[in-house]
Amino acid sequence: FREVSDLCTSILDGYNVCIFAYGQTGSGKTHTMEGNKNDRGVNYRALEKIFDDISKNTQNGAWEYEISVSLLEIYNEEIRDLLCLDDRKPYSKANKLEIKKGEHGMYVPGLTVLPVTSHEEVTQLMKLGHKNRAVACTDMNEHSSRSHSMLST
Repeated sequence: FREVSDLCTSILDGYNVCIFAYGQTGSGKTHTMEGNKNDRGVNYRALEKIFDDISKNTQNGAWEYEISVSLLEIYNEEIRDLLCLDDRKPYSKANKLEIKKGEHGMYVPGLTVLPVTSHEEVTQLMKLGHKNRAVACTDMNEHSSRSHSMLST
């Protein structure tokens, strides 16, 4: 986490930041990003730092932040909305999502974006998203998701 902690400051300074893990199945990508209850991963630590820094920056009233979260998954070349809170399925054909290029970069029209005010709220949304992920075993890892997820804050 030490290697990426400065990126949290950059986020609050207004920069777009991407933290990702890559590697072959079983190499520890999910553990690095998510960790476990006793050893939180980069995602959780970064979010905790961001919200701690927001708390410090807003105490004197000089700064104001609006934070929102979306969580998607790419599975079998389809985009799934993992925070779909209504009765739509995150992966239904009727709810097909596509990546578009806009004035401020890439985006996914129709993707659920929820306002949050705390690290705990984001953690709860990540748990919801995790429940909605697709999981299928591979030859190397019986718990592999065979998918890619992206948390945007």
